[in-house]
Amino acid sequence: MGERIVGRELAQVLRTGPFSAALHLAIEASGLRLEEIQARLAEQGIMVSQTTLAYWRRGRSRPERPASLLAVAALEGILRLPADALTAQLGPRRPRGRWLDHAPGTMELAEVWSDSESLESLLEAVNTPVHNILHRVSMHDLFVLGPDRGLVSLTTRAVVRATADKISRSVFAYHSDEDEGGLPTVHPVRNCRIGRTRSDPDERFLVAELIFDRVLGTGETAAIEYEMRFGPDAFSDHYHRAFPAETGDYLLQVQFDPAALPARCFRYSRRRENAPDQGVREVWVGSTYGVHVVDRDIAPGLVGLRWEWD
Repeated sequence: MGERIVGRELAQVLRTGPFSAALHLAIEASGLRLEEIQARLAEQGIMVSQTTLAYWRRGRSRPERPASLLAVAALEGILRLPADALTAQLGPRRPRGRWLDHAPGTMELAEVWSDSESLESLLEAVNTPVHNILHRVSMHDLFVLGPDRGLVSLTTRAVVRATADKISRSVFAYHSDEDEGGLPTVHPVRNCRIGRTRSDPDERFLVAELIFDRVLGTGETAAIEYEMRFGPDAFSDHYHRAFPAETGDYLLQVQFDPAALPARCFRYSRRRENAPDQGVREVWVGSTYGVHVVDRDIAPGLVGLRWEWD
């Protein structure tokens, strides 16, 4: 009886929408788990995380990029639906929220991270309208490694200026491209508190709100500090900061433990995460076991340091 009800509801929603309801009922009717659907997509060379599938299913985001539309077409076959049954529910791309609006000299946050559908889903779930409304006056990252070469913490200090009234928060994204270790935890340090957080362990993205200690008017600034703490199995041989918009000053410091000094360190920049390195130059470890780079008037893209242990 229950299966017949699901079948009738699915037939109805395939005529009327919305996409999320159609996908949800189609998954229910199929009896497949999200991990099974993800695996079948992967067999066709289509990589979509379980988190993204769950967000599509619950209506927290929807597929819009070309790669995601290919995934929807594949889902129709996996879920034994007629061709275009789900695709027809999507219609034209919906207007973006203010945090995704383009302005001259800017990029979408997800675009910097190689057009990540996963990151876009997380940002939409947090839905903090600050992209291109806060000008990044300066940023300072302190990346600390321990004696076992593992990651310890990342402390960020930022000064931002509001370009509109009633701005009370910012948002940041962290991506780990390492296979080992979980995502870090986020902790406020000064002049802010942590709001909504969302993560995708499969794609290894973390997104969090930073709520200021006061509401900003146009031209007013906030100086905030927050810290990410890593678990015992977190390792990396690089760190880079993504800039979706022009930024005034950036200081990146990497602090090594005296018991685990790298053989060489290099500064680099990229237009996007998957783009080739540019401006590569070697930097030297100082007598206090740290390296740093300083940049001014940074264009959208990434700036980072990488190191070699041997």
